Amino acid sequence: MKNNFKKITTLFFIVLLTLRAAAQFGQMPPFTLSIEAISGTNIPGFHSFAFAQSGDKWLIIGGRTNGLHGLNSNDGFPAEYKNDKVIVIDTTTWTYYSADLNQLPYSIADPMRSTNMQYIQDGNYLYMAGGFGYDTVGDHYVTFPTLTAIHINNMINAVINAQPIASSIRQVVDTNMRTCGGDLGKIGNNFYLCFGHDFEGRYADPPVPIFTQQYSNRIKKFNINDDGTTITLSGMTYDSDTTNYHRRDLNVGPVIRPDGSFALQAYGGVFQKTQNLPYREPILIQASGTTVNNSYQQFMSQYTCANIPAFDSVNANMYSTFLGGISLYDYNPGTNAVVADTNVPFISDITTMTMHAAGTTEETVLPLQLTGLLGANAKFVLNENVAHYVNGVINLRQLPATRVLVGYMLGGIRAQTGNFGSSTANDSIYRIYFTYDHTSGIDELTSIGNVTLYPNPASQSTTLLFTMKDAEKVRVTLTDITGKELMLIAEEQFQKGNQKITVNTSELAAGIYICKMESKSGEKVIKLVVGK
Repeated sequence: MKNNFKKITTLFFIVLLTLRAAAQFGQMPPFTLSIEAISGTNIPGFHSFAFAQSGDKWLIIGGRTNGLHGLNSNDGFPAEYKNDKVIVIDTTTWTYYSADLNQLPYSIADPMRSTNMQYIQDGNYLYMAGGFGYDTVGDHYVTFPTLTAIHINNMINAVINAQPIASSIRQVVDTNMRTCGGDLGKIGNNFYLCFGHDFEGRYADPPVPIFTQQYSNRIKKFNINDDGTTITLSGMTYDSDTTNYHRRDLNVGPVIRPDGSFALQAYGGVFQKTQNLPYREPILIQASGTTVNNSYQQFMSQYTCANIPAFDSVNANMYSTFLGGISLYDYNPGTNAVVADTNVPFISDITTMTMHAAGTTEETVLPLQLTGLLGANAKFVLNENVAHYVNGVINLRQLPATRVLVGYMLGGIRAQTGNFGSSTANDSIYRIYFTYDHTSGIDELTSIGNVTLYPNPASQSTTLLFTMKDAEKVRVTLTDITGKELMLIAEEQFQKGNQKITVNTSELAAGIYICKMESKSGEKVIKLVVGK
């Protein structure tokens, strides 16, 4: 659900601002990414669905078959565009199978054909919480207070063989599940139902609202007790924050911390309590507690989109790569400028957020764009044959030194224009490849570490900060994005300890540059944004 209803004048005009020193656009991640559309799949379009996989089979439940919702009662979430099927995709042949949910009682089927459910695959079960949709018996639109458990293999087999699906489904009603647009994660044995809201009724233009909306403002931690027959929820605790947790329609993904522990990271979300703009402060959710990162403001992809998590166990950096989606900022490759748009448009950018082991965070716009305004409410599907941790994070150091298929982008919304234009449910599937540079980070391991440019973006000057672990000769240059050398910053023997070099950027045009450090132990590149 993209738009809120506290309509303020600033939402309806575009403010273009060249990105200034509030942002951090740093070094490129240690991998290159490439995308290929798969032709001839003939898969229906859908978005905002629940997903699970088993071997080479994918399971899709719920979501929508049209594009972005409208804001009126007749085009908000028309019942005819709910996903009324359980869909199975065989990825060996790209054949799909479906089962009609109308074979089930309304009380079971309606929550399963809702949109923006929170879901998680846990072993051979898919758990789906809440979701917004049409209650057939009550003849109204609700957020369902339901937790649905699907036996994944049994459901897949039933759909493929055109058998009844009811025996693969169990449900429990609990008002704690009455949420949509949040996310459901797991750390250890505990489940975390994060953020979201309870939306009841139909979208409508003011001044006659025919809906109610209540944000959760919570992270709910609990256990699911499931013996295969009976489901119960226990140990429910609440972490509440009416300011920072007032979020929905956001990315929450698995991460690995520098000490190797598993956690969840929340990115973006809407809407701020005082204005119709996204949240920009990431939130780290750990077993030991939750921390709001007020030292960093996220610039790209604040709405739910395909998110690729990857961890480098050597330098302990965590990389989250976002494929398109909806964003407060947009990169224009024609002008080489990052601009803000308060209408929060669909974008085609691919960006990586890096959480460094030292605790700093930065974003990088990758030198590759999607083929259209894609990614919003899409799903990244991990290739389970690629090296990864048990929480689904890609293990970069275990990837081969060649181009490797790490997963797919499935479904989502395909927009025709950035703001308030027509859109459809995306029916294309894309292969996602990584090529990992195994030499990356070698300088951090031997002689150079803690490399930072500050401020970045810069105007008149920036300072290169780094730590020499041993004395060594280092050459530092500044190039344009094509690799053409523009400036020799330094070429000297640096002694052990903290170092800093002031770089004059006053005569550089606004744009993106590369600061390159070269030594006998390797090479490091850092992206520098200059704004005037």
